[in-house]
Amino acid sequence: MVTPIQLRIFLSSPGDVADERGLALQVIDRLAYDPLLRGKVILEAIAWDKPGAGAPMLATMTPQQAVNDGLPKPSECDIVLVIFWARMGTPLPDDYAKSDGSRFLSGTEWEYEDALQAARVNGKPDVIVYRRTEDILLKPTDPDFMTKYEQ
Repeated sequence: MVTPIQLRIFLSSPGDVADERGLALQVIDRLAYDPLLRGKVILEAIAWDKPGAGAPMLATMTPQQAVNDGLPKPSECDIVLVIFWARMGTPLPDDYAKSDGSRFLSGTEWEYEDALQAARVNGKPDVIVYRRTEDILLKPTDPDFMTKYEQ
C-alpha cells in the first residue's frame, strides 16, 4: 500500500475575493475524492476562514497576528495560493515592517512575501497567484472611494 502524500495549501487573499476563496476551498476539499488522487494525496487547506479550522482571534490581536499564531505560516506549507482582484487588503501595523523599514501593504502581501522568501531559500512552497480580471466597479459616492481607488 502506498503512503499518501500530505500537502498543505495556504490560501491568501484580501477581502474582495470571498467568492474565489470559497471556490478554492471547495476545489481543495473535492480533490480528495478525485479517482486520480484518492488514497494517494491528502490535501489540507490552511485558511483563516475555513469552517472549523480557522484562526481564533483575541480582541487584543490584529487579524494578521491571529492568522500567524493560529495557523501554519505560508512558508511552512507546500503550496501557497494567492488571489487578487481590486484590493491589496488592510495595511499591517509597524511591527510587520520590511527589512528596509517600509510597511507591507497588507497581510496578503506579507503572506506572499513570506512564501516567496521560503521558496527562494528552501525550494518550497510553490506559489501560485490568481488575479480576477473582471472590471472593478467603484462608486464615487462610496465613503471609502479614495482608499479603494488608491489600492
